[in-house]
Amino acid sequence: MTDVRSVIVGTAGHIDHGKSALVRALTGIDPDRLEEEQRRGMTIDLGFARYEHPGGGLVGIIDVPGHERFIRNMVAGATSVDVVVLVVAADDGVMPQTREHLAILKLLGVERGCVALTKSDLVEPEMLELAADDVASFVAGTFLEGRPIVPVSAIKGDGMEAFRAVLDALVDEVPPRASSGPFRLPVQRVFSAKGHGTVVTGVPVSGAVTAGDGLEVVDTGARVRVRGVQAYGAARDAGQAGHSTALNVSDVSTDDVERGCVVATPGLFRPRRRLLVSYRHVDGTAPLRNSHPIRLHVGTREVMGRAVVLDGEAVLPDDEAYLQLRLEQPVVVATADRFVMRDAASMVVLGGGAVLATSDGRLKRFKQRVLTEAQRRRQVQGDPRALAHLCVELAGRRGATLAAVAVELARRPDEVAALLAGLVEAGTLVAVGAETFLDAGALETVADTVVDRLEAEHAAQPLLTWIDIGSVRGGVEVEEAVLQAAIERDPRVDSQPGGKLRLARHVVELSDEQRRAREGLQQRLAAAGQDPVEVDPGSLGLTAAQGKELLRMMIEGREAVSVGGRLYDPEALDALRRIVIAHGSAREGAIDIPVLRDELATTRKFLIPLLEHFDTCGVTVRRGDRRVLRPGVTPD
Repeated sequence: MTDVRSVIVGTAGHIDHGKSALVRALTGIDPDRLEEEQRRGMTIDLGFARYEHPGGGLVGIIDVPGHERFIRNMVAGATSVDVVVLVVAADDGVMPQTREHLAILKLLGVERGCVALTKSDLVEPEMLELAADDVASFVAGTFLEGRPIVPVSAIKGDGMEAFRAVLDALVDEVPPRASSGPFRLPVQRVFSAKGHGTVVTGVPVSGAVTAGDGLEVVDTGARVRVRGVQAYGAARDAGQAGHSTALNVSDVSTDDVERGCVVATPGLFRPRRRLLVSYRHVDGTAPLRNSHPIRLHVGTREVMGRAVVLDGEAVLPDDEAYLQLRLEQPVVVATADRFVMRDAASMVVLGGGAVLATSDGRLKRFKQRVLTEAQRRRQVQGDPRALAHLCVELAGRRGATLAAVAVELARRPDEVAALLAGLVEAGTLVAVGAETFLDAGALETVADTVVDRLEAEHAAQPLLTWIDIGSVRGGVEVEEAVLQAAIERDPRVDSQPGGKLRLARHVVELSDEQRRAREGLQQRLAAAGQDPVEVDPGSLGLTAAQGKELLRMMIEGREAVSVGGRLYDPEALDALRRIVIAHGSAREGAIDIPVLRDELATTRKFLIPLLEHFDTCGVTVRRGDRRVLRPGVTPD
């Protein structure tokens, strides 16, 4: 079986200039497969043929319709073309659809091609030379400038050998398409094959597929299983980008999938009704006014919508702009996909460009943030690593998940994980948790906010060494994992268990009055021994507010322990803890409250809060109406 090259050759040109005849002469196959096409002698839909390259391998040829009423089919075919053959009849010259087709090919980013000057047998040599000169002037300034213009007669065979040599050389210029990445096939045709079921055809734009693979009709979410793969009339082990491919799929009927749908690797593509695009307006047309009604052609889909000009009131001929296309129906695209726009009413080609991003939200016009993002997205097109970084950066302080970046890049999660890991290693991104990533600069801004909040808290409560994280969290407004990552990575912030934070440079400084109040309270607690002390903040020789702050400082620093609203000396409380443990240990863990009360020479009023404190410390535990030592607690 002959191998298949990942190359698609496409014809383009005016109606009745001999595109189909040229394909028949090259391949022996009539691309006009529809009965109506054969009856009318014109191509209506896309025609497919296989051409055997002399260097080995089959090359796909797409014959596109030339009539202006079938431009949408022409665009659908041109989307997958690697090499174009612009067909111009020598007896007719450059015509309206010739100009329109070349404009479309330029908009779709086609880079290689030649000109077939067909029907050369119908004109005199002098006229043939004039026709060639006319075509050369016509293609000047385009990707076809300087490319061969080959006179041929598909009927008589004149010039066909020379044309094949030119075509073969162009095919050899095309770099091999990678079969890696997610599979994506814009559907050209759907039919039912007897004994096989539903068949979808088209040219995959990325990835590869084999029998047994699971795919998704992205537009509807329907899952399908690939039963078999064909390319160019023969069963194949795999279909891949650049092959004209037919897939026999299960689990859907011909009513469940239609031309314009996308069949792809599950989970990586989303139907969207809003596209951010870079756009070039065709020269020679009226300016594109804001909110102009359009027909969008992308992949094999045609949808109606409006073109919103983001940075002006109109786009002048041959000018570029950023647009948001607001569509009446969702489309399935990936970044860098090429598109063509036509006027909704007149069908005139307006312009085209590349998809920068997709969304379901409306972008505001004249917003510098929106325009800057569009410009940056355009700059990183074709660089997956840079685009991955940009996607994470644009997510800001929220961060971006691996799954979200995979959808943005339309790449498999394992490929995206490798890109992100490299960026983390380079220090430009930070991994937060297992599958969330933040731009290093964004995480630094989170840390700056934490520092600002701590500075404010320290200024408001200068006697507190540690600030509760809850006082900081409300002013930062990020996910907990992001907040923790910012704290852990920033040397300006110290933390301790229990959600306590402080600035590393923060030092508590007491005034003389505060020092005297502190020393006095320490002496009171030491004198009280195992008895609790009730302290009124206003009795410390300070204002009530200063007294409260001093008490919080001493409790936080373990200079005093608050139990039931009263204070204990820490050493005295530790002695009480040992007594309680010894009491319970002597009774197989049971706490006899009346006996313990007598042992401590206290009252039930103070004992119960004391035991509740030991509950929170993990010394004792309530079981019904009894209290016992926690298992494993033993005397020191």
